[in-house]
Amino acid sequence: GSIDSTVRCWDCRSRRPDPVQVLDEAKDGISSVKLSAYEILSGSVDGRVRRYDLRAGQLYSDYIGSPITSVCFTKDGQCVLVASLDSTLRLLDKDTGELLGEYTGHRSTTYRLDCVLSEQDTHVGCASEDGHVYFWDLVEGSLVLSLPVGTGVVQSLAFHPSLPCVLAATQGQVTLWREETFQPEGDPD
Repeated sequence: GSIDSTVRCWDCRSRRPDPVQVLDEAKDGISSVKLSAYEILSGSVDGRVRRYDLRAGQLYSDYIGSPITSVCFTKDGQCVLVASLDSTLRLLDKDTGELLGEYTGHRSTTYRLDCVLSEQDTHVGCASEDGHVYFWDLVEGSLVLSLPVGTGVVQSLAFHPSLPCVLAATQGQVTLWREETFQPEGDPD
């Protein structure tokens, strides 16, 4: 995804520098791109979430109304999570675009901040400009945790794909959290 409003796709097996496909439907810069086995999900500053279904050759677009900062698929592939500069996360049905949930309480008005889903799709998380990371119950929509990370903007946030661990980055520092009962695989204790 690029500030020039395009998503460009390259064939990694080829040594050619030119993209094999350029997706140029966005009217402003691309702020976030995620991939599944056959889909490309993009968020744009133009306030639209676009999903390119490569198998069917279809484009699906949902208008959020505020510049998009981050997008991601749920693990089951049925929904998408969208973060935008109006300090709101939205959970959308992937096929219909129906709004399934909204999550607020964090601050996102200026910077591109990550949104994530927990390893089992039970919680929604978002970085924040107030130095915290926020987590909501996916179904209830209630705020369940606010983790202080630092004094500046928390820009990056990532869940481990299968373990209950999360990373957050702010001001040149990366912090790892995990459940107290966490035991790494292969640990004899």
